Amino acid sequence: MFPGTTATERLRALEPCMHGFIASVLRYGVAEVVKDRDRITGVALSLPPGGFPAPLLATLIQAKGPLLAGPRVALRFARINSDMLKRHPHYRHWYLWFLGVEPECQGQGVGTLLLRSLSSKAEADRVPCYLETDRLQNVKLYERHGYRVEAEEVMPRFDFRMWFMKRP
Repeated sequence: MFPGTTATERLRALEPCMHGFIASVLRYGVAEVVKDRDRITGVALSLPPGGFPAPLLATLIQAKGPLLAGPRVALRFARINSDMLKRHPHYRHWYLWFLGVEPECQGQGVGTLLLRSLSSKAEADRVPCYLETDRLQNVKLYERHGYRVEAEEVMPRFDFRMWFMKRP
């Protein structure tokens, strides 16, 4: 998302973005966390069937973060979102918008707990799950949980690879 930036610059840009995404999902979707004592170690942000695309107000809430991160970041987010929208399915589904695990907690089952919770919701609703990822190691994780790659493509204009995945 942020080519040519340091880890500190990426964190500074991502923080307001994540605040907007979380605020939007708390209003229109489902936010789940895994905690170790009082510390959050993993987060999943999902939209239920019929929740995507999000309403205009959700988009405005989400846009605040990239706008606060600066015009370059906001424009990049808008362009990437536009390209991803073209691939997003039109069938009813649970959409895993974001899954994040603290780096030092990865490989300890945190992502698995979050994915199982989402799968349970989708099974109860009798609909598939859908997600996108830009990391090959995530593809392997999702495949272990029943997801299959529907498409893989280098995002035009951005020179990074995306995998579009579905869990029936």
